[in-house]
Formats: sequence, C-alpha cells, structure tokens
Amino acid sequence: MNKTALITGGNSGIGYATAKLFKEKGYNVTITGRNEKKVKSAASDLGVDYIVADLARFSDLKKISDNLINSELDVLVNSAGIAHPKPIEMYSLEDFDDHMNVNLRASLFLTHYLLPALEKTQGCIINISSIITRRSAPGFGIYTATKGAIEAFTRNSALELAPKNIRVNAICPGAIDTPMFDKFGMTDEQAIEAKERTLATIPLHRFGVPEEIAQVVLSQVESTYVTGAIWNVDGGVDT
Repeated sequence: MNKTALITGGNSGIGYATAKLFKEKGYNVTITGRNEKKVKSAASDLGVDYIVADLARFSDLKKISDNLINSELDVLVNSAGIAHPKPIEMYSLEDFDDHMNVNLRASLFLTHYLLPALEKTQGCIINISSIITRRSAPGFGIYTATKGAIEAFTRNSALELAPKNIRVNAICPGAIDTPMFDKFGMTDEQAIEAKERTLATIPLHRFGVPEEIAQVVLSQVESTYVTGAIWNVDGGVDT
C-alpha cells in the first residue's frame, strides 16, 4: 500500500514542488489551496487529490481533517504561509490575525485534528519556518513572530509526540525563488532592488529553488532518528 501525504499550500512554490516529489516517490498525495481554480489546476498537473480550503478560516481546518481523519496519514507538511511586510507603526489587528491564523494556528490545529491518522502510521510532520527567525528584516515583525512560534511548537510537539512515535521537524528556507516574493506589495523596481540586496548576503550567490526545499522535506521524512530538528536551507546565510 502506498504511503500518504498531505501538503498545505500545494498549488505553488515549495508546496507544489514537495507534492511533485512525493508523487514521484509513489505517495498518494493530497494538496490544499484556497483558490479553487489554481488548486484544481495544480492537482490535475500533478496527478494528486486536492481540498479547496482557506487556512485562515478555522472551519476549513476541520474540513481538511474530516477528509482524512479516517484514513492513514504518513506525512503532514505544513507549507502554506503568508507574508505581508509593513513597518511596525502600520500594523493592524487584521494584519496580526491574518498572519497568526494562516502561519501558526493552521499548523497547530491540523496537527491536533490529524493526530489519529498519523498515529496509525507512526507518521511525521514537517513545518516550514523561515531563516528570517535568525536574520531579521525590517517590516517582517509579525511574520517573524509566527515563524518563531512555529519553531517553538515544532520542538515542543516533537517531545510530546515522541511516545506515539510521531516525529516533528521543521525547515528554515532562506531566499527561495517562489511566487511569495512577488506578493510583498512592492513595485517591480522595488522587487528587483530587494532581490539584489538579498542576493548579496548569500554565500552561494544565488537564490534557492522550491525543488531544493522539497528534497530536504523528503530527507527529514526518511531520516527516522531525527525529531525536534530545525534545518537551515539558506545557501549559507546563517553561518
């Protein structure tokens, strides 16, 4: 019987690349996305199942789990995330809630809801954090806070779930060439300047690609004596 994987945010970027790799490895894969047209298209291209869900809506987290709770789940990849940078003086409660709900609450409660399915397989959970928790950037205060919380949750849940033989790890990508970089609300000129500044800080002198993060996700899944670990994949930035 093929192993199974649920990958949130699987219609683009790191989530898409991870779904593609796991499908190639013989997994039965389900992806989630909030845009029905995009997630259906991605699922069709990949040959995987999909669930249309907005992770900002608490009810949609239950919808995801209802689709999988009675099955066996080997891997949960909490990949979906948002980042809308702005200065501290411009924060709003809506900004806070949006980031916390998608980047933190969704991962926490999907873990909670899907534990019975993961227990059946002694599966594993991979949370996607960010190197920004180690290398801060102006305007990313709320985003950084959510990713720092994800790392703390990863360590704590790894300890708590070890008696159930469920492993929990996280990955901190650095600058990865994904659509998220183009969703920061910058002009084309500002985006080019930001990418040039970022590139100058990377020892390997290039951006990563989603497929490289997907390979590390798979490595954490296959490294069966690893739990509570947070791996940097950043081209040498945090050295």
